[in-house]
Amino acid sequence: MDIFEGKKKSDRVYKGAYSYFKNQNIYSEETFEVFKDRKELKLNFCSQILCRVSTGELLKVSVDYTVNKEFLPQKVIIYRNLGKDDVVETFLYDKKKGVINYEFKNKGEITEAEIVTTPKFHIASPTTVNSALFIKSKKENTGGKNYYNIITSFNQWKYEEKPITKYIAMQRLSTTTETYKIDGTAVQALQYKITEEEPDKDDNLDNLKPTAIKIWLSQHNGIPYSVESEDGTKIQIKFLNDLDRE
Repeated sequence: MDIFEGKKKSDRVYKGAYSYFKNQNIYSEETFEVFKDRKELKLNFCSQILCRVSTGELLKVSVDYTVNKEFLPQKVIIYRNLGKDDVVETFLYDKKKGVINYEFKNKGEITEAEIVTTPKFHIASPTTVNSALFIKSKKENTGGKNYYNIITSFNQWKYEEKPITKYIAMQRLSTTTETYKIDGTAVQALQYKITEEEPDKDDNLDNLKPTAIKIWLSQHNGIPYSVESEDGTKIQIKFLNDLDRE
């Protein structure tokens, strides 16, 4: 499915791509375009990842992610294709009921679930361009940890379980924007550290240190320049065009 089809070029505000590295070896690429509803101020992040799996087949993952002007998810559709297998996950937020209507479709079979959520939440997806939008969804405490509810699905090729809520802690590591270099080009970014952590958990209950992810965030509507994890995985912007300025 082509998620870019039918989109108005006049509404397109960003276009870019990411390179995915593991121990400095590139293994995948993500392309994306961002569209803006100038009347309702919604943003629509359309992204796609392509990579070869061990069998030699091409895995294609596409994400159509819409947020309102407060950066809260309104509709998220995740498409997966590998050979003859096609899967579609859909999340639709019902503000009046305070629930997310979830649907998993595979080989014509549809499984539905209702997810109760707090007013502030984020929906996790496989692509990077929308991975840090939650940072923009509420006022940030720059001097300490900020906690967020992340709706997470473990369903990939078959329905396993209803998506759950996970909790993460975000902490800003830079008080102001700092210079970050991408292939020799200097850009201004804010650096954050993110860990999976519950708000009221006592850090002394166990000695396990949560795995940290570092994000260098651009000033362009929550789009990351770079995401790095402790296992040697690095996702870095290849290019980012601000089409509103051009």
